[in-house]
Amino acid sequence: MTHYTPREIAEELGYQDESRPGLVVRKYLRKKYPDHPKNARWILDEAQAADVRLNVPRRT
Repeated sequence: MTHYTPREIAEELGYQDESRPGLVVRKYLRKKYPDHPKNARWILDEAQAADVRLNVPRRT
């Protein structure tokens, strides 16, 4: 099974220039999964990564 980080997904979506890589993805994840432990690392499975790709807009 493949795993992804918010930074990897953000880069796929065109957010390479962020001062805090993956921030846009983490913001979405915090809204979707409010019970995720604060300051814990996000490791996404394929289904979660697909959900982020569908719901976080691509940067142009």
